[in-house]
Amino acid sequence: MAEMFDLGRIRAQAKGDFTEAWMSTAKLLPVDTKVSLQGRGKPHLLRELIQKSREILLRLGFDEVENLTILPDSDVSKQYGPEARVILDRVYYLAELPRPEIGLSNKKIIEAKKIVGELDVKALRTILRAYKKGEIEADNLVEELINALDITDRQATELLSRVFPELEKMRPLPSNKTLRSHMTGTWFHTLAAIQDKAKFPVALFSVGPRYRNEQREDAHHLRIHHSASIVIMDANISLSAGREITEEILRQYGFSDIKIETKMATSKYYAPGQEQEVFINHKGKWLEVADIGMYSPVSLANFGIKYPVFNAGLGIERLAMILYGIDDVREVAYPQFSVAEFSDEEIARSITYLASPRTSRGRKIASALEQTARKHKDEIAPCEYVAWEDDLVVVKVVEVEQGKRLIGPAGFNEICVADGTIYSDIVPSGEYSGINYMHAIAMAAAALIEDSHEDLPYQVKTVRHLSDLNLQIPEAILEYIERQQKKIGVRGAVFVTIKSHFKGRKDKVEG
Repeated sequence: MAEMFDLGRIRAQAKGDFTEAWMSTAKLLPVDTKVSLQGRGKPHLLRELIQKSREILLRLGFDEVENLTILPDSDVSKQYGPEARVILDRVYYLAELPRPEIGLSNKKIIEAKKIVGELDVKALRTILRAYKKGEIEADNLVEELINALDITDRQATELLSRVFPELEKMRPLPSNKTLRSHMTGTWFHTLAAIQDKAKFPVALFSVGPRYRNEQREDAHHLRIHHSASIVIMDANISLSAGREITEEILRQYGFSDIKIETKMATSKYYAPGQEQEVFINHKGKWLEVADIGMYSPVSLANFGIKYPVFNAGLGIERLAMILYGIDDVREVAYPQFSVAEFSDEEIARSITYLASPRTSRGRKIASALEQTARKHKDEIAPCEYVAWEDDLVVVKVVEVEQGKRLIGPAGFNEICVADGTIYSDIVPSGEYSGINYMHAIAMAAAALIEDSHEDLPYQVKTVRHLSDLNLQIPEAILEYIERQQKKIGVRGAVFVTIKSHFKGRKDKVEG
C-alpha cells in the first residue's frame, strides 16, 4: 500500500507553523468510511502469561491486590538503610512542571486582540489565575479559553503559543516521588494497612510493572518489566515454608527441574542469609526466574509491621522467554522487536518510495522521465533528451561523458522477491514488486522538481542499497530478512543524470 501521508512535508509544515499545519492536515484524513475487522484479535503473549500467573496464584489460595506505583524515596531508606543511596541510582524520580505566574501586560493584551479580535480581558485574567492555582486541569485549559472568551480552537491554540511564552519556558522540577523499582517497596504499605484486620496466614499476590533505571535496553534488560510478586504474612512463616510454596508455583507453570541457592550478598530489606535465587533448567542451562526471602525485622519495624513476611518475585518476561523459546526479552514486550513471518508477496507489496510526487503534474513528470529514459537508454553520449517541458520547467535526461550510454546497464532492472530475498532481475521473476530502478528514480526526481523554483540536478550512479533507489521497506520486514539470513541484493550500475531548468512563474502551472 502506498504511503498516505507525505511525512517530511507535514513535519516541515508543523515546524514552521504548528497551528496552520494542525488545522490544514485534518483534510488529509478519510471521512464517512467503514472498516470491517476480520476474525478474533490476537492477544499479547505477555498478557496471556500474566493471566496464567493470576490463575495459578488464585488457584493456590492467594488473594489478589493492587499495590502503589508511586512511592516517596524515603521508603527506599526504610527498606535498605545505608544501602539506599546505591539502590536509588536505579530508581526513576518523578519531576513536575511548576505552573508559572502568567502576567497579562498591555503588550500581551494587544497581541491577544490581534488573534481573537474583541477580548474579555477580565475573563482571561480569571482563567490564568485559576490555572496557576491548579483549579483548571492543564488538558482543559484550551477548552476553558474557548468557552470563556467565545473563540475558536485555533485562536485558543495561537493565544497559548504566541502570547504566553511562559508556557514554553516551563521546566520540570524534581520531586521526592519515585516509580517503584521493586514490588517489595509497596508491599510494606499494603501489609501494614491490613495486618490488624486480616485472617492469618495472609497470602497476597500482585502482578504489575517495575521501573528500573537501566543503563540500556537490550536483549536482557528492560526499563519496564513485570513481576508476579507474592507475600505470605504469618507468625509461623519461614524461608523453608515459603520456598516449598514457590516450588509448587513453578510446577504449576510446567517446570520440574528447579534449583534454589542462597545469595552471597543479601539485600538489606531481607534478613541476613535469608534471600535466595530460584533457577530452572532450560535446555541444559540454569536460568534465574525468581528471587525469594524473608523480610528483615528492621525493614518491617520501619513500616510498623508486627509479623514475619515471606516474599517471592517471579519475572514474567523471563518466564515468557523460557516458555515461548524467545532469546531477546524485547521481543516479549514490544511489537517493534518481534519478528513476524512475511510471505514473498507481503515483502514485495511493502516496498515503497521514500519520496513521490504529490500532484498529477509531478506524476506526469515521473512517467515522462521513465519513458524518455527507456526510449533512448542505449544512445551514446554526449547526448540529452527533453522528457518534460511546460511554462515552468524543462526536464532533461542527459549524459555528457563521451562514449557512455545514456542509462547504465542496471537502469531498468526489476525489483523482485523470492524465498525472502529482495533482488533485481532483467525481467520480472519471483514475486514482482511492480517497480524498476528507473521508475523509482524518476519518482524521486519528480517529487523534487514539482515544487522547485530553481535549477535542479538529480543523479544516481552506483546503487548499493534500496535507499539509493528512493525505496524503503518497513523495519519489521527488514528485521525479518536479517533474522532469516536472507539478503537485499540490489547492487547495480545505473548512471542516471536528470537536469531541470526553472524558467517561469509557478502560478502559470496547475498542479
